[in-house]
Amino acid sequence: MTTATDLFIDGPAGRLSVRTKGLETKPAHVVILVQGANLSGQLGYDFGFDGRTDYSFMEALVARGYGAVTFSIRGYRDSELRGHPHGVQTTQAIEDTAAVIDWVIAQGFVRPHLLGWSWGGRIVGRYAETRGDRIGRLVLLDPAIGGGNIVPFPEKDEWWANTAAYFRDRLERDFMEAAAHEALATQAEAHEPRSPNGIRVENEEGSIAAVADRITVPTLMLYGFAAGMQNYMQGGSGRAEFFERLATNDKALVIVPDGGDYGHLQNARHRMWRVIADFLDAGSLHG
Repeated sequence: MTTATDLFIDGPAGRLSVRTKGLETKPAHVVILVQGANLSGQLGYDFGFDGRTDYSFMEALVARGYGAVTFSIRGYRDSELRGHPHGVQTTQAIEDTAAVIDWVIAQGFVRPHLLGWSWGGRIVGRYAETRGDRIGRLVLLDPAIGGGNIVPFPEKDEWWANTAAYFRDRLERDFMEAAAHEALATQAEAHEPRSPNGIRVENEEGSIAAVADRITVPTLMLYGFAAGMQNYMQGGSGRAEFFERLATNDKALVIVPDGGDYGHLQNARHRMWRVIADFLDAGSLHG
């Protein structure tokens, strides 16, 4: 297993918790992995249990010759939060993502690739609209594009409780081996017991969608076939429509079987990882 380096960098509103793998070998390309609404990048992309490393997407990227970087948005896991949890919305997440991209570039890795999962797909899509010149290739993994359905949030709690019971119910059992299903649920409760509820406030008020016409970088849209059933995943446009409007000729839309909203952590993960790595490799072939 590749040694992880955990560190803090200065973000726009406090220190951000960052994890890297494979940077010490000076790879030609680095991939920055942006989290979803509940789990940090550290747990969402570097999950393992009982000596099992075959659930870590970061490990898979390093095995393909990439450096991998992930982080926690402000208020998640060990990243600082200055202000109210409801203030942690997509705009703030884009600011934190930009800080991590700038840090990676400052380490000498020019034009890193950028991947976002679920809410992270909205984050990286909106980032790419205006700052595509700073990144290489873009991957939207089961993206919650934004816009569309309003998702009520009447409770208005400051924090979301990441209980093991919630994840046992939320993670699709049909697509995940039992041991991994239980390990992810228990690790979430133990290491990330709460998450800011800003994204739920945003989804109730009406989120700003990523605009495909403004995204000019090479883009992969990748889904587990059962993903997108929840209200928060229903954006202002359908998958195919958004894909067709992407302002690049270098793009792909792929749907893989045996996976849902957590496909990269489920039985579909190896196929999804290969699709992503092949898409990123194509950028190297094209210079």
